[in-house]
Amino acid sequence: MSDRYLTIEEQLSLPIVNNPVISPDGKKLAYILKRADWNTNKYLQTVVVYDAESGTASHVSNDEFDCSLPDWSPDSRKLAFLQKIGGENKNDVMIFDFEEKRAFKLLTFENDINQIKWSRKNDGLYLVADSPESDELKKRKENYGEIEYIDEEPKNSSLYFLHLSSALNKYSSRFELPKDMRSEETLFDKLTDEKKFHVSSISLSPDGNYVALMAPPTSDINDFDEAKVMLMDSERKLKELLFKYPRGFAFSPDSKRLAVVVPDGEDPWMDNGAIEIVDLSNLSKERVNVEDDLNVELVSWTEKGFFVSWIENSTMSLGLLDMNGHLERLTDQDKLVLASSVTLDSKHRAIAMATMEEPIEIFLDGKRITKIAVSCPVRKRVKKERISWKSYDGTEIHGVLNLPEDFDGSERYPLVVLVHGGPTWTAFAAMVTSSYYPVEQLVSKGVLVLEPNYRGSEGHGRDFKKLNYRNLGIGDYEDVVSGVDHLIEKAFVDKDLVGVMGWSQGGYISAFCATYGNRFKAASVGAGISNWMTYHANTDIHEFCHRYLGNNPWEDPKIYEQTSPISYIKNASTPTLIQHGGSDTRVPPANAFELYQGLREMNVPVRLVIYKGMGHVAEKPGLHRAIMRQNLAWFSHYLLGEPLEEALRLKQEEIEKTEEK
Repeated sequence: MSDRYLTIEEQLSLPIVNNPVISPDGKKLAYILKRADWNTNKYLQTVVVYDAESGTASHVSNDEFDCSLPDWSPDSRKLAFLQKIGGENKNDVMIFDFEEKRAFKLLTFENDINQIKWSRKNDGLYLVADSPESDELKKRKENYGEIEYIDEEPKNSSLYFLHLSSALNKYSSRFELPKDMRSEETLFDKLTDEKKFHVSSISLSPDGNYVALMAPPTSDINDFDEAKVMLMDSERKLKELLFKYPRGFAFSPDSKRLAVVVPDGEDPWMDNGAIEIVDLSNLSKERVNVEDDLNVELVSWTEKGFFVSWIENSTMSLGLLDMNGHLERLTDQDKLVLASSVTLDSKHRAIAMATMEEPIEIFLDGKRITKIAVSCPVRKRVKKERISWKSYDGTEIHGVLNLPEDFDGSERYPLVVLVHGGPTWTAFAAMVTSSYYPVEQLVSKGVLVLEPNYRGSEGHGRDFKKLNYRNLGIGDYEDVVSGVDHLIEKAFVDKDLVGVMGWSQGGYISAFCATYGNRFKAASVGAGISNWMTYHANTDIHEFCHRYLGNNPWEDPKIYEQTSPISYIKNASTPTLIQHGGSDTRVPPANAFELYQGLREMNVPVRLVIYKGMGHVAEKPGLHRAIMRQNLAWFSHYLLGEPLEEALRLKQEEIEKTEEK
């Protein structure tokens, strides 16, 4: 065992496996391997296939390109996947033929592809893809330049069917005939009209006769609550199936019924998921309500029942739900199941799973088939411990405490609180690392890191999730500070050396902690809301405020004022680092500038970093590296007294000095 922890660069370089897709015969498994390519400053995904009979794995996609969305042919002999080529922004539909042991490009699609599904009749591929730009829009752009009519011109996706025989003929003809001697064939059909609705996802019936479509009115996220479930039959006729607030769906093994996840109440944002089943022959319905207070998501419908996943007690679990709502738990709380795939007969199951001691690995029928832990550098790792405490109103709050390997309960440590986003997400008690916050590196310097699952977090029941309705900010603050007090009472946290950090909703709560009280020595606000009025007017998801604050700011300005960090700016004294994407449409950067200017004029130490061209999340390893290094420098300065300026500005000499320490 090494005597040091992971560096930021080592952490970002760790390979990640996920998204297992098992072949219909259960003999092969495709999954995604994601790695940081430091040469191009990109994350590249590779499609890997494991063969259960030989026990070997091979890369079936080109490691130089970003590849994803694997899906099997019904006979398990071929695998389709998407290949994106760098700056050319090309979307290649690729096929790997396991009999010929080669991959080839079936065709290049001009628009972004969001989903690939192999026809169950083995005659083609269904593609959910962005609709092409209309001739009218092209002409307008040519004559006038870039003009956008807000809320009037949604960029909807459509459903396409790619004819496999025609596409294969076109591919083979390039080696057989000159261009001028080839006959043209129709390669694909456009099955939906983007002017009528947006297609966000599809599901195929096992017999190949039906396609279910999740169809909100537009691609605007504010319209997703109005989504409809459309059913396309073998003659490609569409009809609507009546469901209120559908979330996901799957066909029965015999293709005669469709299961749809819907809220078990009237609130699509707060209520748990139930399953409604429609008989496709007569449209009669039955409902399955889960016995437990859990928000389930549908993985698949197999001959054994519904495979479902849910978040509970700082982990994500997999289970089997029967028609009576009884849930058989297939994994325990010490295992974090991030994704799973099951064959129709339930005989074979693949999962991507992590534990407190091991990173994400892929398992097939209980056997680990990847060796990510072995390939990782041998380093010390943080210890994760589940803890709970009472908030000031008596609500029980749970969280995860990150400790050094040599933790000594008789010492007093600095503490940083890491607040997750969402708010309906959770802090996981497993070896999954953050790409924004240097938990491992802070712990290596003797700083404890607390991750609270504050009110509104997923995994603690319906009522808990509703506790932050019209109670954002203040309730969150009390949940965070009561957790800090809980650790101070245990006498191993220094009350004068406490920081707080978070991204998105976590950034908002960090901003609230920085202005509402004076408990924190330092704060880092990542893509956070500073003023709900500013947010509501500028965000791309206005519905969020309606769901959590209950009204708009013109009808109820008081609730917007009392929940906004900027309202308490005169109280602020906490040195604050603000990090924000310059092209963030979810939490527009006006929030960052407003908080920055307010803190400046109150003479509070503050630094604002804008990442140009970045949206709400970072998608490049270089950006993640910068964000993490700046956070490490900020808290190392204010909690540990280390020099700030050179490290914050990412000067290489200071970085090397920090690593030596």
